[in-house]
Amino acid sequence: MKNILFMLMVSSCLLRAHDHIEVGLVPGEESFLALDGPDFQLALYVPPGEPFSGYLPQFPGGWHACELTFTTETNALEPADRADPRIEMVSVSGPPGGSFAFWEVGATAPTWWRAAGWSGADVVFPVILEGDTHAHGRAFTMDRPGTYTVTFRAVDAAGKFTLSANKTITFIAQQPPKLSIGVAGGNVSLAFTSRPNLTYDLQVCTDLESGIWTGVEPHTFIDGFGDVKNMSDPLAGRGRAFYRLVEFK
Repeated sequence: MKNILFMLMVSSCLLRAHDHIEVGLVPGEESFLALDGPDFQLALYVPPGEPFSGYLPQFPGGWHACELTFTTETNALEPADRADPRIEMVSVSGPPGGSFAFWEVGATAPTWWRAAGWSGADVVFPVILEGDTHAHGRAFTMDRPGTYTVTFRAVDAAGKFTLSANKTITFIAQQPPKLSIGVAGGNVSLAFTSRPNLTYDLQVCTDLESGIWTGVEPHTFIDGFGDVKNMSDPLAGRGRAFYRLVEFK
């Protein structure tokens, strides 16, 4: 009796790096807070149960996610001595029905969220810690793919400095690439179109109840350049196999 081979095409993502947004003073300016840092963030989809960050070990997945730390440790800006800075949310735009959320360190659920289309100035962002320090691990998530534009500003709870100008950051909630699968000559053949500056692991599991996924050598740590990646894996000795593609940066 022939064994039946089941193929499951699951794409998943995890992240291994994050950016900083500085909170300080423009050089030569003694009165106004400022924000400096990247204007773009890529949020990859993290499926339920997939590891995301050592700072959020209980992150349940199911969102497009990225880490972004607002910090009073400055490089381009001058330190805002004696300030007690906080971050205010000004507006969120994004795909219809989408929402944007913030996760505190170690959280298992969003600390707060706002729907696309929201605007105001009543959300105080708890991402700054006491003057000259900051914490890694804060995460921002989006529940639908698409482009989100989120506007922030810095305020001084101590009242010593004037609030900063608005800073708008574009978050791209990106779907994983599609993984195609075929069988020929006792091997499974797989292919996907990679994306520049991202890395990929092909993983296999023979029992989904175990939840154990193993990297398929030599198809791990594959650098993406926007080209099509073709891979193969022998099926000998397997009654069934499930494959997934892990995309990370």
